[in-house]
Amino acid sequence: MFTLKNPLAKILLLVILILLLIIQSFVNYNKDFTVFTQASQLIFSGKTCYEVWIHVGDSGLKYFYSPLFALLLFPISSLPQGISNFIWLLLNLILAYRTLKLLAFYLPVNKFTASQINTFYALSILLSLRFFYDCFCLGQMTIFLVWASLESTKFILEKKQFKGASILALAINIKILPVAILMYWIYVKQLKAVFYTLILLGVYILIPGFVIGFEFNFALHQQWLSSLFNTSENSVIDDLGRQSFSSWVPTIFMDTPIQFGFKRNLFSLTIENVKLILMLFRAFYLILLLYCFGKPFNLIENKMNTFFNIALICLATPLIFPHQGKYSFFYLMPAYAYTAYFFVRTKKLLSKRRDNKIIYLAVIFVALSFVLNTLSSDGFIGRKWSDLCEYLNMITLGSLFLTAALIIIKPKYQNNTV
Repeated sequence: MFTLKNPLAKILLLVILILLLIIQSFVNYNKDFTVFTQASQLIFSGKTCYEVWIHVGDSGLKYFYSPLFALLLFPISSLPQGISNFIWLLLNLILAYRTLKLLAFYLPVNKFTASQINTFYALSILLSLRFFYDCFCLGQMTIFLVWASLESTKFILEKKQFKGASILALAINIKILPVAILMYWIYVKQLKAVFYTLILLGVYILIPGFVIGFEFNFALHQQWLSSLFNTSENSVIDDLGRQSFSSWVPTIFMDTPIQFGFKRNLFSLTIENVKLILMLFRAFYLILLLYCFGKPFNLIENKMNTFFNIALICLATPLIFPHQGKYSFFYLMPAYAYTAYFFVRTKKLLSKRRDNKIIYLAVIFVALSFVLNTLSSDGFIGRKWSDLCEYLNMITLGSLFLTAALIIIKPKYQNNTV
């Protein structure tokens, strides 16, 4: 892990984190996390928490997570909002720190000098900082999901299948997104871990029944699945203000509400045709990922190869799944960390390599991704221009540039770097 030799730098970093934690817990206390705790209270009062608008400040949001997650939050759901925020955000900081430590498990940064290690972690943090901040300030789930994806796969590589399965099954139960990691485990023939995960998923579904009754638990799961299905079915219309393929593709192929005085679409197709194009676009992207993974059903024990594959899966997750907010793009963090490792590793080798144009191309793609994803935020360019960037789906485009960079510097290329 990176180290700060200057005591003043350590104190300054600690003060910044404490201030951030206090401000986001007690000053800016209206967060998406409020939806989670309110859903918990609804369930324990015998009411449904699905398709119900829960007030957060001056707006309303819906709960899209599992009954078990609401059950787990009950001990803090009745606490004052600031205190419950503080507990949740502190947990997020701990998981973010653990996620950074996990990078050293997958990538051989121990071969770096102390200066290179610090550069690697600084780049990894800088490139993904915008989405960490979005996720943290809203009290969202993505930090937990990224940690669970990396931690569970770490246990699989260590032949601790049950531990890995217990973490992944919990993550999938809370939010469906990490099911992509389970599909990857099938792809690399980790069938024992897959079996444990499926069994534990069933257990996690049943657990709330012992507390709230099995009939009510079954009804809640039906309503949850129905809300997820409706969200996916209506994503072409409902996701126009978000970032992902389900928002980007419609802006090109159908008429959408005009903002900033100009249209985004190049074609005017029907919704049915746009849904077909969206499905084909997702399929093409998935095929591209499978090509990067290599042959299926081969056990992979190489840590860097595994991390590269997990990074690609995490990168693809907010693009492919519908109805994802900007905070979900913290899923890009492993991909940014992979590119940061490569750049630090090859910095001193550029003058010795004949194919350094490829490296420079990867640098350009990552730089473009950073500009479109991070420098497009309102903290840098103001709310008006940031809204324009969202209107043009800059984050989606930035994620595609990052995908291109990963494909260029895939592990096979890194292994040939001398």
